[in-house]
Amino acid sequence: MDLQKEHHSEYMALASMILGIISIVASGCIYLSIVCGSLAIILSLLSRGGRMDFCTQAKAGLISGIVGLILTLIIYTIAFTFIMQQYGGIDGLMQEYMELYDAESLEELYERMGIY
Repeated sequence: MDLQKEHHSEYMALASMILGIISIVASGCIYLSIVCGSLAIILSLLSRGGRMDFCTQAKAGLISGIVGLILTLIIYTIAFTFIMQQYGGIDGLMQEYMELYDAESLEELYERMGIY
């Protein structure tokens, strides 16, 4: 039974490491990165079982999950700051799109963009 539990922990640590790497690579995609980074941290912590130490893969998963989340936070904070400075907010950005697509209203803008 102990050997089976050990393999279970190794698989969780491996999954944690893989999800952490995906979190870093996909840091430009906010939803995927946050989900994968969070799951990497959770699986890394769960892979310890009753022990007080982490195996190498669990450490890698924990670190890469944290790095992926922080990188995503930095990217989207910079993007939000740029939009606020460049356009004066979301309303300014929407006005810019309306001018770009020659739209008079948001509904017309959405139609021209093919949203609905």
